[in-house]
Parts: sequence; C-alpha cells; structure tokens
Amino acid sequence: MKNVLIVAAAGVLSLLAAGASLFWALSGGGDAAWASLAVAVCSLFFNVSGAVYLSEGMKLEKNTRELKEYAGQVAVAIPVCNPKPAELEKCVKSARELEYFDDFGVFVLDDTEDSRYAKGVRELCGKLGAGYMHRGSRKGGKGGALNSFLQKTDADFIAILDGDEIVRNRRFLLECMGHFGKKKVAFVQTNKECRGKGFFERAANYTNAAFVNLIQPINSRKGVALFTGSCGIFRVSALRDVGGFPDSIIEDIAVSLRLLWKGWGGEHVSKVYAIGGEVGSFGRFAEQHMRYICGLTNLLPQYFANIWKFPLEKKMILLVHSLGLHYVSLVQVIACAVAVYAALSGSFWGEIASFSYLFASFMTLILLAKAYSGSVGVGAFAYLMNFSVAVPRLLSSAGAVLGLKLTGHLSLAFSAIVQLCVGGGLLWLSYAHGSVALLWWALLFLSNPVFLLWKK
Repeated sequence: MKNVLIVAAAGVLSLLAAGASLFWALSGGGDAAWASLAVAVCSLFFNVSGAVYLSEGMKLEKNTRELKEYAGQVAVAIPVCNPKPAELEKCVKSARELEYFDDFGVFVLDDTEDSRYAKGVRELCGKLGAGYMHRGSRKGGKGGALNSFLQKTDADFIAILDGDEIVRNRRFLLECMGHFGKKKVAFVQTNKECRGKGFFERAANYTNAAFVNLIQPINSRKGVALFTGSCGIFRVSALRDVGGFPDSIIEDIAVSLRLLWKGWGGEHVSKVYAIGGEVGSFGRFAEQHMRYICGLTNLLPQYFANIWKFPLEKKMILLVHSLGLHYVSLVQVIACAVAVYAALSGSFWGEIASFSYLFASFMTLILLAKAYSGSVGVGAFAYLMNFSVAVPRLLSSAGAVLGLKLTGHLSLAFSAIVQLCVGGGLLWLSYAHGSVALLWWALLFLSNPVFLLWKK
C-alpha cells in the first residue's frame, strides 16, 4: 500500500505541474508555455516511472542461486592504480576469506606508474598471499588491466572487486555462481553500497544506488543486464568470445553491451556483498558523472546500430538508458530558461508553472529517498546534487561529441565558474522581478560551487 501511495503522489504532483503549464499555454503563453508543457510531461514520465521502479525494486527477491557443485577455477581480480595501502590490505584480506572450493586465488592488477610505489604494492601482496601483476603502461585503464589479466589467467571465472571494497559476506561466490548453470549467462552483478554516514555521503550513495540497486535489477530480469564496475563475476569464455573489455572510460557498460549484442546475458543478485569506499568529495562525485556521460555519449552509435533487433520492451530500456542522463541535463536547462522567460515577461501563470515543475520534482525525490533510505535529509541532498552536475554533464557530453575528453579537474572548475555566474545572475533576476521560481533555480545552480568548496 505504501508503494502505491508513493507512485500515486508522484503522479498527482507531476500532473498538477503539467496542468499549470497547460493552463499557461491555453492562456496565450506562447512557445515558452508549450516548452514548459513538454518539460512537465517528460518530468511526469520520469517521476512516475522512477516511483514505479523504486516500488518494484524494493519488492524484488534476492535472486541468489546457490552453487551446488564445483563450477571451475575462480580468480578474484582487484584492479588498482596508486592504491591506499591500508584500504588495499583490507580488501585483499576480505577477498581471501571468501568461501569457495580450494581452486581460487586473489590477484592485484596494479597500474601504478611510480616504480617505487609499485614496489610497495608488490611487497604488500606478497605479505598477504595475493598474486601481483604490473603493466608497463596504463593503456585502456581498468579495462586494459583486466584484458592483460585475461590473456594470462587459466581461471574459468573472474570475480572483480575495487581496491577500496571490503567483502562483508563471504558467501559472495557460492550464492551467485549458481546462475552460471545457464550457458548464456556471461556475468552476475550484485548490489553496491558505499561507506559514509553524513548526509552528503548517504545522498551520493542513494544517487548511485537508485540505478544499480533498483533500476538495474528490474532491467536485468527483462533481459538487459549491465555490469556496474565491481562486485560482479564474469565467465571467462564469454569475455574472450567478445574480445575482452573495450577501450572505454566506462568499460563496465561497454563490455555489457558488447556481450548483449552477441547474445550473452547477465543476472543481478539484489544483495550487498561488499562495501565500497566513501565518495569523499564533491569533485569525485561530479567527475564520476562526467566520465559516465562522456563514455555513454561515445557509445551512442553502438546503441542505435544494434537496438533495432530487440523486442519493443528491450528497445525502450536501452533508449532510456542511453539517453536518460542527456535528457535530464538538457531538460533542466530548458526548464530554467522557461522560468527566466516567465519572470522577464511578468507572466503569473508562467511563474506558477515553473514553480510547480520544481516543487513536483523536489517532492518526488524526497518521497523516493525517504522510502529507500528513511531520511528526508538524504532526499534533499540528493536533489541538490542531481541539479549541481547539470552543467558538468552537458559539458562532458558536448566534449565527447567533439572528440574531447572533458572529464578532469579543469572541466569541473570551468563548470563551477559557469554555474556560479548563472546562479548569481538568476539570484539578481529573482530579486529584480520578485520570482520565487528563479530564486529556487539560483540556489540549484549555486549548489555546484558550494558543494565543491565544502566537500573538497
């Protein structure tokens, strides 16, 4: 009943926002009013579908599949670059305690370029009883390191952990590998969770978990599974069948698609087996989003070349996944521009429509976060963080189209300056025209530089 009420509330709030825009359009609001209506309708779709996914995701069974007999040799691979020794030690120790048959080992794939630092990592691995592999270059990044390991290993399966993850459930392999009894299952992905107790860390965790732990389990059951970077297990023969990990800054999504195009599938186990490190800083959070949308933009030609052979439901899932972040970022900018027009033109209904859009989006996210995390504060922070990366995402996506990799510190600093200038301008306009909607937008844009300075 609770989940039904959340979906209904998201629908009613979004319909009210769309109704305000429609009234403005029918009252002679012109093109801006119709643009406002289009934004409101799109927001209605995403708000309601988000509520539905959350409701369904929270009801899903764990989907564990116990391994009944020996399935083959397992290698636990931990790709790292300049790892923190204390974190890596905890990760390796926890990985070595995994429950499985005797035939498995732990290997650190070290891309550290400083030879003296790499020597320390090698010595640590020797002390912990872990295998060690070092490359001469960082070509291909994490995917390249995994491909090098793939060429050398005799294992039948590769389990992947990040260097800052700590295994909390030793039955990771035993409860997930039973899925490989199906011959076309290429990988198994599990839920993810990060450490950190403050509102910022919990909001960052919720923002990522909304996709990994709620949306993706449902999509995987509909035949569109995605590997999300770590705490997953691959069938080595499937990886070799598709030529390993592509050279992409989002190698996890890229290899998932490469497998999907060739008829392989995946499974999602809705259970947390390892806890990742804290996000730590807003810069790291924003750069993750920038890298992700840059990589996604580069993969768009693949999507549009391959999705047509799938049934309608899978087509829709792939379209929403490939264009979702682009849409969200662009719509945020359009909605802000509509609010500016409404304020400058002195339109009462334009102001109401702009305010209604913001209120519906805010309250929907608050409701979803409260249901998932139990905290309204987490929802408020997640709302601000979602809007704070609008410009960084658009900049990174535009750079990908132009063949540029705008995902680093300089791009983030430039985005912060842009959002500071836009936020300051909106603040002045809100005062000059008495617009509450523009004041709201000003705070959303200013959240980027504020977060950047606060969470360094």
